[in-house]
Amino acid sequence: MKTRNNLKAVALIIAVVLTAGNVSATKKTTKASGHENIIESSLSLEAWMTDENIWNTTDNFIYTEEQEAALNIESWMTDSDVWSTASEWANQVEEPSLNIEAWMTDEYTWEFTPDLVFETEKEADLNIENWMINDIIWRI
Repeated sequence: MKTRNNLKAVALIIAVVLTAGNVSATKKTTKASGHENIIESSLSLEAWMTDENIWNTTDNFIYTEEQEAALNIESWMTDSDVWSTASEWANQVEEPSLNIEAWMTDEYTWEFTPDLVFETEKEADLNIENWMINDIIWRI
C-alpha cells in the first residue's frame, strides 16, 4: 500500500516539474500565414447592376407556361361492360352458411395429452458432485 502511494507521489512530482519547466513568461508573437495576408479587391458597382432594362423585364420570354392536355371522355369510360362488375357480384351465388360439425365440439379432440401427441425428451437428474462442494477448489 505504501509503495502505491509513494509511486503516485513521485509521478505527481514529475508531472508538476515537467509542467512548470514548459512554462515560459516571455511574450511570443505569432506570424500570420501567407494565406491571411491576401488583400481582396474592393467591390465596385458595374453598369449592368443598376440598369433598369435588365431588372424590370418580364419573365415571359424566359418561361413558358405549359398547358395541360384537354380531358376528354374516352369510350371505355362509358362502356357498360367495363362498369357492370357490380351487378355481376350481386348475382353471384352465396356460399352456404357455416355449421357446427361434430368434431368441433368433441371433448376428446380438444383434450391435450402430451404423452399421446409426441414424446418428450427427459433430462437426467442433476446430482451434486464432489468437486462442486470441495473447499480446496473454491478457495481463492
